[in-house]
Amino acid sequence: MTVSVRYPGRPTRVRVLERPNRFLVVVRDDNGRVRRAHLPNPGRMEELLIPGETIGWVVPAPAGRNRSTDSTLVAVRHGRTPVSVDTGIATRLLGQALGAGALVGIRKGPWRPEVRQGRHRFDFGIPDRGGTGWRSLLEVKSSNLRVGSTALFPDAPTERGRRHLEALAGFVGNGRTADVVFAIQRDDVTEFRPNTALDPAFSVALQSARDAGVRLRAITLRVRPGGATLGRPVPVVLSSNAALASY
Repeated sequence: MTVSVRYPGRPTRVRVLERPNRFLVVVRDDNGRVRRAHLPNPGRMEELLIPGETIGWVVPAPAGRNRSTDSTLVAVRHGRTPVSVDTGIATRLLGQALGAGALVGIRKGPWRPEVRQGRHRFDFGIPDRGGTGWRSLLEVKSSNLRVGSTALFPDAPTERGRRHLEALAGFVGNGRTADVVFAIQRDDVTEFRPNTALDPAFSVALQSARDAGVRLRAITLRVRPGGATLGRPVPVVLSSNAALASY
């Protein structure tokens, strides 16, 4: 089945002028209007957000919210490929897929969003029969960095991501399952790898989580200015000669 998410409102083409902070960009639309737009992604994205060069798309901000920006940058063009810069759309797509039972090999619901296990918050969880804990956890990590035909995560060192993996490794067992899904916010890659050169601690934690029983998956997104569709699975590769099956 097709799992898609569309943004409300019509997307407007813009050119990215600058990025004053992690969550803000200044853009200019084709009519010459300069505006400040929310950037829903704290990643570095240095190869995607090139001041004065990057072409992207903004959508109107949700009505009724007290914001200093009237729009949100949701996608940019990298070469010929549209790439999502909105980490939230990946979580929304995975939530729809989980609700529909569309992810082969992942336990069917009832999945609940934004659940807490110990000191950590995870994207989705299935409560145990007693309702006092969780029998399944699932965390979504968004990747939009590409080198050659390989998607990489992270694009900046992530202590929070490493701690998530360590917590999931300690959670699995005794009937409890855990999944990490790397949502690749583009569709021009053939595999996923951890960015070992940038964040070796995350790479080690990912291998340890896999060895402990955490299931690792990667799936692309087919991105358009107005939304995205859950795409195809790609292998998760932890070393030069080991590829993990996905979906």
